[in-house]
Amino acid sequence: MKKFVSACLMAGLLTCAAGAAQVGTINNNYPGDTEAQAQMLYDLGLFKGIDKGFALEKSMTRAEASVMLTRLLGAEKTALAGNWKHPFTDVPQWADKYVGWLYQNGLTKGVSATLYGSQRNVTCGQYCIFLTRAHLDADSYQGTAFVDNDEVRQTDEEGFIRGDAVSLSARLLSANYAKNGDESDRSVAEKLIDDGVFTAEQFKNAAWDVLPRDYSNDYQYDGKWDLIASPFVCQIADVTVAQCPIDGVQPVSGTDRYAQSDMKQSNFILYRMDSKTMKLTQVLSLPQESSVEYLGRAGETDYLLVYDRKTETYSLCSVHGDTVKIELTLTEAQQQAAHTVYQSARGCIICTDETTGYKLTETGVEPLGVAAGICRLTDNGMTVTQNCTADETVLTAYNWNGQKTDSYTISNAYQSDDAEVRKHCAPRIIGSDGALFWGTAGLYREENGRLVQVTDSPVISVKQDADGAYYAVSCDKSERTEYYSDGIGYMAGDMLVRIAPDGTQTTLTTLDDILIDEVKTVKSGAVRFAIAIPTEGHRSGHYTCLLKDGRITVRSATDDVFYIWGNDALENEQEKIDKIIANQKGEE
Repeated sequence: MKKFVSACLMAGLLTCAAGAAQVGTINNNYPGDTEAQAQMLYDLGLFKGIDKGFALEKSMTRAEASVMLTRLLGAEKTALAGNWKHPFTDVPQWADKYVGWLYQNGLTKGVSATLYGSQRNVTCGQYCIFLTRAHLDADSYQGTAFVDNDEVRQTDEEGFIRGDAVSLSARLLSANYAKNGDESDRSVAEKLIDDGVFTAEQFKNAAWDVLPRDYSNDYQYDGKWDLIASPFVCQIADVTVAQCPIDGVQPVSGTDRYAQSDMKQSNFILYRMDSKTMKLTQVLSLPQESSVEYLGRAGETDYLLVYDRKTETYSLCSVHGDTVKIELTLTEAQQQAAHTVYQSARGCIICTDETTGYKLTETGVEPLGVAAGICRLTDNGMTVTQNCTADETVLTAYNWNGQKTDSYTISNAYQSDDAEVRKHCAPRIIGSDGALFWGTAGLYREENGRLVQVTDSPVISVKQDADGAYYAVSCDKSERTEYYSDGIGYMAGDMLVRIAPDGTQTTLTTLDDILIDEVKTVKSGAVRFAIAIPTEGHRSGHYTCLLKDGRITVRSATDDVFYIWGNDALENEQEKIDKIIANQKGEE
C-alpha cells in the first residue's frame, strides 16, 4: 500500500515566526528558529550541546561531526556497543567508535586513505555529503533536492557553524529515505520511528511548533490503485501525528482551526478543530453544495465567508466561542472583493468595493474610513494606501483608528505620450516584509506607528546589513525594467545601491542590459544577488553572483540555465559582466 498525500500546505505554518532568530547561513524558513530546531533534535535524542548550551555559533571539527552524525541517525548506542574498524590514524579515542561506525556503514571515506581529518573543521559541503549518504544511494548532494550548490558555497564562505549543522540536520528529517534501494516512500523521520529511535508521539511533541505542519487527506491505495481510505490527518515530515476521528472530513483552506464535511454528505457541516488533537466541534450546518472560506481572525474571534446554497446568499460571519453571528450580508460582487483580506495582529481589513472597507475586530465589524488603494496592513494595524495617476503616486498611512499619519507624493518620471500607459507604469509599492515596504515608489519603513520614507528611488529588492544600511536593486526613475516567466511579470533593475541609515545613497555597480531582480544576502560587506536570464519558452533561469571588494563573481546558476546555455554558462556570463564593467571604466 502506497501513500499519496494531497498538497494542502498551511501557508501560515510554513514561514518563520515573527522575531525568530536564525543562527548561521542555512535558513530553512521553518516556524521554529535555529535554537528551537536544536531543542527539537535534543528532545529526540539526536543532538547534544556542550556545558554552556548548544553553542550554535561555534565551528565544529570533523571528529565532533562524527559524533553529531551518529546521534542524528539514532545509532549512538549501536556505535558505542560495537567494535568498528577503520583505516584512519588520526582519530582520537573518544571519537573512534563513532568514526568506525560511519566508515563501516559507508558514510565517510576520510580525507585520504589513512586520515579522517579529525582536527579539521568540517565544511558545509562535507556535512551535506554525510547527510546525503545517510538517506540516499549517492556520494554527492549535487542534483538532489536536499541542498543546492550556491547554498553550500555561501555557507562555507561565511563559515560553517553548529547552527548550520542543526538546520541541515532538521531538514534531513523531512527528506525521503531511499538508501540501499529502499522504496517504502518514507521520510527519514518515519524511518527513525520505525527503527525505534523515538515514537511518533515524542516526535509530535518535539517538532510541533518547529517544523511545518500539513493538514490534508492522506489518500491510501491498494495494489490495484483502488482508493481504500482518505483520512484527514496532520503530518509533520510525513509522519502522521494526529488523525481526525470523523470520516468524510476535509481541510478548510488557509487554516488549521476549521474542517468541513466532504461534498458527498447530505448537509455541509463546518467544524471547529483543535489543531493538535484534531478533535471536532460542529459550528454550522448548511444545505449541500454550500461553502465556507476562512478569512482571518482578531484575537479569539474568527471570520468566515459563508455561502448558503439554499438561499443563495453570501454572509460575513464571526465565530466567537460557540456563538456564530452574521455580521454582513454581501452581494456576489461584494463577496468576490472580500476574498482579499489584510491580516494584522489587531485584526483584519476587507474591502467590499473600491470605496467601502471594514475592520474585523475581536468584538465585531466596524466601517473603515479608508478603502481605495489599500496595498499593505502592518502587524500593529497601520494601513498603507497607494493611489496612482499618470503624473504621480500618493502613498498615505493611517493608524488602526483610521487617522491619517503620513503621506508622500512621488512624481511619475516614466516617459510616454499615452496617459494610460504612464498610469500603468506609475511608481508603486510591490513588496513588504512587514517592517519594510519597497517598489518603484521607493523604500519605506514603519517606525513607532509612522511610515518613514528612506528613499524615493526605485527599490526592487532589499536586504539590511548588521549596521542598518540597506542594499537594494534599483534603476533609473524613468525606466521600467521587467521580464516575464511562465506568464507572470517580475520587476527588475540594473544597479545595486547602498543606502546608509541617514539616507545617503551610493551606487555599488551598474550592469546595463542585465536583469538584476533580487538581493539575496548581505554579510560582511559582501552582497549576494540574482540576475534573471531567459531559458526556454516564457521561462527564466537565474545566476547567483557575489559582489565583494568591488569585484563581481558569477557563482552558480539554476539547472535550466545550463540546459539551455551549456556547461560554460557561468564562464560566459562572467565574461559578459567583466566586459560591461571594463567598458564603464574605459568611458571614465
